[in-house]
Amino acid sequence: MQRVKYDLEILYVQKIYFFLFLLTFTALASMLISLKLSWDKGLIAFFLGFICSYIAMIRKKDFAPPEKTATAKRMAREISQDTSPLAIARFASQLYFYFHEPKKAISILEKYIPSQDPLLCATLGDILLREGRPKQALSILRDNPYALTNPLLLATQGHVLQQMNRTSEAIKIYERSLRLASEAGFPHNGAIRFTQILLTLSYTASIHHSLADCYALTGDFPNAKRHYMLGNIRLIDLTMWRTLKAFLGSSPKNYTKSH
Repeated sequence: MQRVKYDLEILYVQKIYFFLFLLTFTALASMLISLKLSWDKGLIAFFLGFICSYIAMIRKKDFAPPEKTATAKRMAREISQDTSPLAIARFASQLYFYFHEPKKAISILEKYIPSQDPLLCATLGDILLREGRPKQALSILRDNPYALTNPLLLATQGHVLQQMNRTSEAIKIYERSLRLASEAGFPHNGAIRFTQILLTLSYTASIHHSLADCYALTGDFPNAKRHYMLGNIRLIDLTMWRTLKAFLGSSPKNYTKSH
């Protein structure tokens, strides 16, 4: 079965839930040890379990995607009951990532673009960028009336501009996205509150890292270091931390969203 290549932002949320799952068993085992033996041995067990859970989390590189048949049935049921922009965006994303149907996903999103919904526009722009059509993606994103006021649309424009090597423009767009996101937050994607908080942290970290890459390319190393740090402090998984030294030491390559 073809694997789903999750964005690092999504992978981070999955890894956190995996860590919490392991930590739950660690806590239960520690409580049992405390009751049966002593509290200090229970504390030691929890500490060791915490370390093991953390190591397991940072070593986890991917997760199995949902079963296709069950996913298809759920998609059909959901889209028949709900045609909101959020449901349509999720439907198109599942078509693209789980079923590898880019043409169908793009066709569905293009049908609803006249609604001018920011989430639908950002989803279409992201897919077009992944499909190697950055100019079309940028045109669609900038035609949206919320292009300069929605942090998600701004971040997606930044990704496009960065891939097109328009670094100075990308910097301005990323900075604006971060400023607006800090004021109003990213649009809600329908997830539960805790997941939404994790997604906000991971997406904000990703924008800081992308902004740091841009500053590094322009030779503004102090700002690059600052934004690498601002991105890193939002991620408890040390394997996802980024540094200026690592960026400068890597071979030159075009930007991709999963970078």
